Amino acid sequence: MFVIVQYPFADLRGFLAQPTGRVARPAWPVAQIGSDFIRSSGKVRPRHRGGVADWAGEELYGDVSSALKFSDRLQQTVSLVGETAYRPTCTFRRFHSDGTIARVEVGLAMKCGEPGRQESFPVLPVLKYFAELKLSVGRSSGSRKSVDLVNAGSALAEHFLYASTNHKEIPDSEVMRWWFTAARPSIIVEREMPMEFPRHTRQVIQPDELQSPINVFHAWIDFGRQRCSTWFIINQGAPKETARRLRIHLCRLHAEREGLKSILSALYAGRLSVERGSASSDALQQYLRDTLHLVQRPNRLGQKQHELLDAARDAFGSTFEGENVSLSSMRKQVADRIQNYIDRNRQIATVINNIGGDFMQTTIQMGNVNVTGDFNVVTAQNIQNSFNKVAGAEVNPKLKEELQSLAVQVANLAKQLPPDKAEEASDALATLSKEAVKKEPRKEWLDVSAKGLMEAAKAVAELAAPITIAVKAVLAILAP
Repeated sequence: MFVIVQYPFADLRGFLAQPTGRVARPAWPVAQIGSDFIRSSGKVRPRHRGGVADWAGEELYGDVSSALKFSDRLQQTVSLVGETAYRPTCTFRRFHSDGTIARVEVGLAMKCGEPGRQESFPVLPVLKYFAELKLSVGRSSGSRKSVDLVNAGSALAEHFLYASTNHKEIPDSEVMRWWFTAARPSIIVEREMPMEFPRHTRQVIQPDELQSPINVFHAWIDFGRQRCSTWFIINQGAPKETARRLRIHLCRLHAEREGLKSILSALYAGRLSVERGSASSDALQQYLRDTLHLVQRPNRLGQKQHELLDAARDAFGSTFEGENVSLSSMRKQVADRIQNYIDRNRQIATVINNIGGDFMQTTIQMGNVNVTGDFNVVTAQNIQNSFNKVAGAEVNPKLKEELQSLAVQVANLAKQLPPDKAEEASDALATLSKEAVKKEPRKEWLDVSAKGLMEAAKAVAELAAPITIAVKAVLAILAP
């Protein structure tokens, strides 16, 4: 089994008018192999298997073995999963950057203690074990900070900010940590044989879609307080280059989305200014225009990107509350793209697996509302899809509001029902939502699903009246 843990970063210094002391070399993504190096980290090296023609800069990386070290001799560590022993090894520690969006990737391989065993095994204990591995990260003081693998992002951001600053040009007291920002990590798991996935893991790509025997699954998983976008790849005979391209695409896509989110947060917090005619503002707007276009393309570089985006979509929630900067100073085209992107991401639902110790709960996040319970796969997916179906529909705003409110209430209902009854209620919600957003809803389908929801709600006294009222409100809006 092969695992990549990735930490994305946004380097905001290229969008600031004031001096930041950022060093000129390495000049990512065209750093000089062999002569350039990252201070206190390692040299710029060629990728052993070369780059990928469609992606600039993937042919090289910064070796960060000195920046990020495992606290013990990892190769001697043994993890027990059930009755089988596994031995992990670290295969690489790499830094990639395009000058604005950077990422550190840690590659880990795990070989079964009993060669030749091919059976499926539970992947969650292995991921939890990896997530809690101890690392030490270099600090500006010369000391090292001990952190869990999954929580190393902030320490690494501090390290790379210090390592890429000319401290003769700018005093340490004037270097702001937010200039180089860590975002949420991602995990990619690849195996040739089946895995036992967490509940609510979503199949994103089937073998025939890539014209190769590869299955791709996705789940949001919480390790303590750290939420990770987690991808599972089962490669049953595809060429290694096909799987490699897919891994690179997933890594870059996650880094781009998380980096964009960090930059938008800084913009709305007033840390990045928009002044007409300034070089820093022009650079920011060019970045936003290009990136918003790329991350919303349905297909990109041979991959069905829209399916990957939908699977890993997460609501921005309150990230941009309290915004104190206006988009009015931006070019209208850029401002409109930003607002549309934020609005769409604020209105969607996602399913998150919360892992804590030996238990797991599921949270359905719908915009700014979270409902947590012991949902099964079908129920959670029906509620998520219903909410997102409505969010993406061009319908009466009042109808949209009522349907999304109903989805939240049904989620609260479902967590109190037996699994079979919860599925029935979520099925009724899915049918009602799908039919309600059509140009010509079929009355008989609306009536049957509405009746099913109201009947299911009778099992939970405190929700019977609210759900009945909500269902009738939807029907009233749709009435001719």
